[in-house]
Amino acid sequence: MTKAGLVSDALILAPAIWACSFLLRSRWYERQADRLLDQGVDDHTVQLKREEARYYQDFARVMPNYMLAALTLGLAIRAFLILSAMLSG
Repeated sequence: MTKAGLVSDALILAPAIWACSFLLRSRWYERQADRLLDQGVDDHTVQLKREEARYYQDFARVMPNYMLAALTLGLAIRAFLILSAMLSG
């Protein structure tokens, strides 16, 4: 794989990893809320855990501009590499 291919992969994977980490945190807090509910903890504490989970879900959905720019650049490099491979081969 070429250096451009590696850079492209890194630029594409970085935003995906970023979003997945926040979705995993969200799921973790949802499971904690379920465990607290099963243990009979007060509703206010369970509600706070669920709000934390929603916060992380929202954060995963709203990608910052620098992540969108990295993703766009990575996809552009990948498209260029694909086109150059098709035209040369």
